[in-house]
This record gives sequence, C-alpha cells and structure tokens, in this order.
Amino acid sequence: MQTHRPLIDRLQLLSSTLSSQLTDQNERERVRRRLNEIIRRWTELEQDILSEEETMEEIKNLTELFNNIKITCEQWLKRTRDLINELTNAKNVEVFDQLIPKAKTILFEYQASLEHLQRLRNRFNRLVQINRTPEATQKVYFLS
Repeated sequence: MQTHRPLIDRLQLLSSTLSSQLTDQNERERVRRRLNEIIRRWTELEQDILSEEETMEEIKNLTELFNNIKITCEQWLKRTRDLINELTNAKNVEVFDQLIPKAKTILFEYQASLEHLQRLRNRFNRLVQINRTPEATQKVYFLS
C-alpha cells in the first residue's frame, strides 16, 4: 500500500490541475467531489490494512503463547504421570513423604499454567470482539 502512496499523491495533484481546467463549474465540482471521495476511501483502506496487520501480529503472538503453554502442559502431564507412578510404587512412608513436596510443586506449576492459559484466552476473546465491531459497522454501512 505504501508503494502506491506516491502515485495517489501524484494523481491528486494532476487531478487538481486538470479539474481546474474544466470550464463547466458543475462538472468541475463533480469531478473534485468524486476524486476526494476516492482519496478518502483509499486512506480508509490503508488504515484498515494497517489495523489488520496489527491484528494478525497479535494473533501470531497469541498463537506462539498458546503453543508455549501447550508444551508446558504436556510436560506437566508427563511429570504428573511419573509422579503418580512413583506414588503408586512407594514402598514406605519416607519415600511417600519425599514425593509430597514434589507433587505440590507440580500442582503449583499446573495452576500457574492454567491461569496463564485463561489470560491468553481472555486476550484472544477481546481481540475477536474488537475485530467484529468494524465488520458489523461495514455491513450496516453497505446495507444503507
């Protein structure tokens, strides 16, 4: 889009020069209004694209964060399975007592991962809600 900006600026300059040469006042105004409308719409499209790029970047970041939390949860599940096996196979109270702090640590890590996942979900939901509003506005605009 930025590569087209100089062309748009040049078009605007040329049209201003050419439209001033029109002898019919009504025709000149009609051409100027139409050109201004085209330039305004082009600027809106540029802004929409920038906004979409920002949204895509945010979605990319959220995806990376979701993948990281997924890996953490998979590691937690493996460690939990191992701990369950160790607890199941514990032969005496001393071994069992040694495993309890380990279990608490794993549980706290799991809880932190779930809280992080909840925050990511909330960010994603906000992002979705923010991006639905312009679509709805555009639909109403085109219907009217």
